[in-house]
Amino acid sequence: MKSVGIIVGTILLVTVVVVVFVVTSVKKHEEKAAKTKYVVSFNDANFQKEVVEASKTRPVLVDFYADWCLPCRFLAPILEEAAKEVGDSAVIGKVNSDENLIARRFRVTNIPVMFIIKDAQIKKKIDGLVPKETIVQALKEQTQ
Repeated sequence: MKSVGIIVGTILLVTVVVVVFVVTSVKKHEEKAAKTKYVVSFNDANFQKEVVEASKTRPVLVDFYADWCLPCRFLAPILEEAAKEVGDSAVIGKVNSDENLIARRFRVTNIPVMFIIKDAQIKKKIDGLVPKETIVQALKEQTQ
């Protein structure tokens, strides 16, 4: 009986340690993800100005994502590099599709999905996880 108690206690201790480790890791990842230098955040409140109006002077890539989406997390550093490469010739930003109703207007059913907006019109849709070169090329096509 004593050994069963020791085993159960050990299992509980290991479970607590694992949960603390996972929570700490997720928080560090979220803090790191929140600190992007080149990719901006869009939401319902700023979408008209930051996307629609801004698209009249240069293309705007809008990435719809969710925090729980693993491919979306893989896409984040790719978008950061693409934004760094295109510089001021285009804007790259993200919209959390779980928190913003604008995703419904775009009929987002799968994520990640990106739309390139130019002159207040959707010019291109890019589905899924793609290489940086695909994103950069699609934006360059809209600047010509």
